[in-house]
Amino acid sequence: MTLNTFEMNSAVTKAKHQIKKVAIYSRKSRDDETEEALKKQLHHLIEICNQNNWEYDVYKEVGSSQDNKRPEYNKMVSRLQKYDYDAVLVTDQDRLTRSQGGFEEIQAILQEYNVLLITEKKIFDFNNDGDAFEGTIYAFVAKMEYEQTKKRLVRGKRDSARKGNWAGGKTPFGYSYDQETKKLVPDENASLIQRIYSLYLSGQSSTDIERQFELEGILTPSSTKWNKARISTILSNPVYKGTAIYGKTRVSKIEKKPSGTPKQLKSNEEDQIIIENAHEPIIHHDDWERVRLIRESRLSKPPAARIGKVIFTGLIKCSICGRTHSFQRRKGKEVRITSCQTRNYGEDGIKYTVCQNKGVRLDLFEQVFFAKFGQFVNQLEQYLEDIKQNIKKDEAVNPVDQKALLVASIKKIEASIKKVQKGFIAEIYTEEEAQKEIKQLKAQKESLEAQIESLDTKSQGEKLDELQAVVNRLRQLLEGTSDLETKEINQLLTSLIDHIEYKRVGDHKAEIEMKIHYKG
Repeated sequence: MTLNTFEMNSAVTKAKHQIKKVAIYSRKSRDDETEEALKKQLHHLIEICNQNNWEYDVYKEVGSSQDNKRPEYNKMVSRLQKYDYDAVLVTDQDRLTRSQGGFEEIQAILQEYNVLLITEKKIFDFNNDGDAFEGTIYAFVAKMEYEQTKKRLVRGKRDSARKGNWAGGKTPFGYSYDQETKKLVPDENASLIQRIYSLYLSGQSSTDIERQFELEGILTPSSTKWNKARISTILSNPVYKGTAIYGKTRVSKIEKKPSGTPKQLKSNEEDQIIIENAHEPIIHHDDWERVRLIRESRLSKPPAARIGKVIFTGLIKCSICGRTHSFQRRKGKEVRITSCQTRNYGEDGIKYTVCQNKGVRLDLFEQVFFAKFGQFVNQLEQYLEDIKQNIKKDEAVNPVDQKALLVASIKKIEASIKKVQKGFIAEIYTEEEAQKEIKQLKAQKESLEAQIESLDTKSQGEKLDELQAVVNRLRQLLEGTSDLETKEINQLLTSLIDHIEYKRVGDHKAEIEMKIHYKG
């Protein structure tokens, strides 16, 4: 193919002779496009350059035209903005982008830097109004075709899933995918899956299995160490009992990850396709159910509850990253506040650093806390005494009487609204006058209703008695004479404290840094 086959306006005919260097952009997007197809596409574009004596650079990649994170595409755009090319050569315009916004962006760049767009059918000069309009129409049509194709592909996958075929994406560890039957087949790693379930049923936890595999030097398929999160995922996956599930997640159209890619959201169960006995199981159904019941019994309680609820449950937050700390009891030893293990990912969404906040023995944390909290209780007692001494009962307004006055005012306003409505019927008010008057009256009514909603009907004396009771319980807690249960103490602290900011960075000698954030 040569440029003589293109239909070109006069401006482009002239520009064609000035083309010296072009950027070839070749992209493979859909799963059904093979590497061979990509090679043919690229070969064809290079042939065009050779026939027209153009110098060229090649940019090729695999990815969706909807994705802004295309490294080769972005590299090419950067070079365009340095005046490195006279034209961009693609098989079709939609190889660059199928989104309307994406097309407008690349079109503006090509216009700004006087770069032509060359496809198999035409040379576009977007500084020409006719070409710009044609390109916009083509982008709109390509977008519509893309949406229809996507719907057909999804519909096809769902139809295949209903037949029990594997349409769930990445093949699970322990299985291989049979192209002919479209089913999952146990592979050489199936025995390791069976061992994980066997160890768990014998009483070991995910953490125990992780340690066991590390001692034996057993690695994952990607040659990394096994961790309890991956083991837990395997133990909870129904695929191993022969169940195929399609549509467990959906792509959010709004929410995005820090990397910029759309978030995966969990689908409602009624939107999922669940097929039992879809393929050969690795784990017997009864064993899988036994594991599920064990996991539910272990996970039904928060970590703190499994070691006996701690009075600080849900209150201690990392001063560095804000994560809520949990607790653990070492075998035969004391309860500890766990180290913070929050992962902070970089811009690439892959590399990360772990929060450096260390854990500490709970009894050491309590010493620091109660020293600080005691000062707060002292201030609270002094505040209570000041109020008792300064209060003048004869000046206190009875909130019950106040509410009665507000209710009476609302009834008067409602009566006034009815009068205006009757006045409109009797033609005393015009429609405009009636609407204006009623609007003002309703606004007054809403204001009074809001005051009733916020009105505390307890007397000042009752409030003081309640505060005194709280102070008494706190004083007993500080003196070690409290008869409250752990859960009740946690509720008491939670009613007063928003969170406890905790920090301990360094070696085993590092000191505890703490700031208590109170409510109100």
